[in-house]
Amino acid sequence: MADKIRGVFAPVPTPFNDDGSIDEGGWRKNLRLWRASPLDGIVIAGSNGELPFLSLEERVRLTKIAGEEAAGSLYIMSGAHFPATDDAARAAEALSAAGADGVLLLPPHYYKGKEEMLLRYFQDVADASPAPVFLYNMPANTGVDIGIDVIREAAKHPNIRGIKDTSGDMTKLGYTVLCTPESFSTFGGTGNWFLAALSMGACGGTMAVSILFPRSCKMLYEAFLAGRMEEAAALQKRLLPVSDAITRRFGVPGLKHALEAYGMAGGRCRRPLLPLPNKDAETLMSVIKASGLDEYETWRKA
Repeated sequence: MADKIRGVFAPVPTPFNDDGSIDEGGWRKNLRLWRASPLDGIVIAGSNGELPFLSLEERVRLTKIAGEEAAGSLYIMSGAHFPATDDAARAAEALSAAGADGVLLLPPHYYKGKEEMLLRYFQDVADASPAPVFLYNMPANTGVDIGIDVIREAAKHPNIRGIKDTSGDMTKLGYTVLCTPESFSTFGGTGNWFLAALSMGACGGTMAVSILFPRSCKMLYEAFLAGRMEEAAALQKRLLPVSDAITRRFGVPGLKHALEAYGMAGGRCRRPLLPLPNKDAETLMSVIKASGLDEYETWRKA
């Protein structure tokens, strides 16, 4: 049986130059810093990575560079979703060849189909993918909430190894843990409720807040595993407003602004996303500073 994937994963942003091209130097700089951090893995070309705006060639390039900078130090997961099954299968093959340890797969969501269509999509891509497949449940963006029956059946496929669930439905997350094999990895999809997800049986988190505060997230994770619940709860309270600010409140523009503020490469967003207004930037940074979490993040000086 394959080892279960667990821990703290960062769904990392893609740094772009002013002309919209990928800032490869900035990408390498960020990777070297994340490699020095307590992160267990990164997710390339997810929602924070501006997945809808990245070509397959760009995803492959980002993945290759990540392998050059962090292979063996970080588990590298790359977004393989395309609306058509054949395109997603080709993406999974290409990303695997580029060095991805796993691929992340949203459900098809332009044509709202029945559960059979979703399940077949996941199974067909998993059949073609040399790397393990992880489902990605993001109903706020896709309008499709992957049902527990689909998750249970998909988890029977030997190459479907886990799920990132960003729905916030703790009941379903708990059922996911109950009805999938022990080797199946259930990840909470946001730092807003990381502790709640762990309490319901999640084996890790894939969270935007861990991009800048991986040590704080890892401390929460380790405190939970050791049964130090008061410590874990205190960290969750401090992480919540920061996580909420760089996801729900200010989104990818806010996240990129925060990276730049800490000397990392964020860069522009690709259009139609707009830069963060100055007033919102001030609010965001005040929320981050008020958390006091910077004291733990010594890896940024690596």
